[in-house]
Amino acid sequence: MGTGAVVLGLAVISVLAWVGFLAQRSRVRRRHEADPLNQSFFMDDDTMETRRLNGILSSALVATVVLAIIMPVYYLSESGRQEAAAARFDEIAVERGHEWYLEFQCGDCHGPSGGGGGADFVEARSGLTTSWAAPSIDDVLYRYTPDEARFWLVYGRAGTPMPAWGAEGGGPLNEQQIDELLAYLDHITISQPEMVGQADSKVDLALARLVGADDSVAALIERQQAEIDALAAAPGQLDLIGDATDRLEALLTNPATCTAASAALYSLPCDDPGADGDGDGLTDAAEIGLTGLLAEVIATAPAGDPVLVLQPLSFDPANPYTTGSGGTPIADLEGAKVAITEVDNIVRNLNLAVANADLLAAGAAKGLAFLEEAAAARRWAFDFESLADAFDGDAAAAQRAAGLFNGYCARCHTAGYSAGVAFTKEAGSGAFGPSLRGGRSITQFPEFEDQLDFIIEGSENGKQYGVNGV
Repeated sequence: MGTGAVVLGLAVISVLAWVGFLAQRSRVRRRHEADPLNQSFFMDDDTMETRRLNGILSSALVATVVLAIIMPVYYLSESGRQEAAAARFDEIAVERGHEWYLEFQCGDCHGPSGGGGGADFVEARSGLTTSWAAPSIDDVLYRYTPDEARFWLVYGRAGTPMPAWGAEGGGPLNEQQIDELLAYLDHITISQPEMVGQADSKVDLALARLVGADDSVAALIERQQAEIDALAAAPGQLDLIGDATDRLEALLTNPATCTAASAALYSLPCDDPGADGDGDGLTDAAEIGLTGLLAEVIATAPAGDPVLVLQPLSFDPANPYTTGSGGTPIADLEGAKVAITEVDNIVRNLNLAVANADLLAAGAAKGLAFLEEAAAARRWAFDFESLADAFDGDAAAAQRAAGLFNGYCARCHTAGYSAGVAFTKEAGSGAFGPSLRGGRSITQFPEFEDQLDFIIEGSENGKQYGVNGV
């Protein structure tokens, strides 16, 4: 058989095998399928209409009874649940408002519990730094509506230490945080009887301020004169102790007077450590030198906080401890750190005072002149004899009226009142509120009852009061 016949045979076999394969694949295998539900037997009528139907109806009856019991209970408790949820939201707002009060240090000015306090402020007329009387805010919602209080929180009080706190005013708090802060203010608001009960103490404080006004201004004049004298003395003091920082560094880093620990205070190595008898990290020679250097600085430097910090320090080669502020023992090496910081502060302040002597002296002289003029003019004072005429000669009533005005009204209606007695202008001269002098209140309120109602009720934004007030 030839090769061609073999090939042809194989081809035929292959074709037949392929045809057989295709035929096999094309056959459909019938599978047994379950009868559809609509063609299958479920249950007979006797079973379905007795046991089956009775079970379903019984279940429906039980569900109806359960719902009949649950729905009234749910209805009766739902209003209480909603009230409790709202109360919890209010509690959360108060808690978060307290967090903002602490985080943004509102209590530094207004007091830890909102009872009022003070804030450093540069008084514009004199250029002097004073303590501005920050008002109490545990009664602020008696003075302002929540919307008014919100406005002052958002935009601040221009011309006072009160900054803008809301984002719209350029502050750090968003609208929700302002709402939470207001919720906290509402929470700490004292009761109205308690607030009314404070009237006598506020009157007493206001009158005591008037009684002690002359002494208070005299003390400010004395302090201002001392500042001028300190500026004049600064060049001479700098000549004497201007090299104190260098001398202190030399004591702690030079060979024979240094240790590795003392030189490390200046980030330097100690090539030749000296003797350290008490093992405190300072050589005996350095401790003796430190005591003498600090005594010289204390005797020469201007009075102030750095000197007060240095005064307790005393270094003894036989004692590894010195005395820190408040009488607390501290390690000598820690005391040396304190000395480095405070001596540096003293020398730096003297350098600044000398470098800016003309500018500082001019400002101090202006402030002194302002205080002396204020002491002579006594614009804060009341003429109680003349004032008593408005009370049928009752001097006690006149004094109480003045105390009430200063205690409750002067903050807005008397220029400079919150800055302190030396900066106070004539009563009713006008500040945040309008001037009340020159018969202005009578012009606005010709009828006494109208003004009385206005004082009791207050003003509303956009609503007329008096003759032409809005």
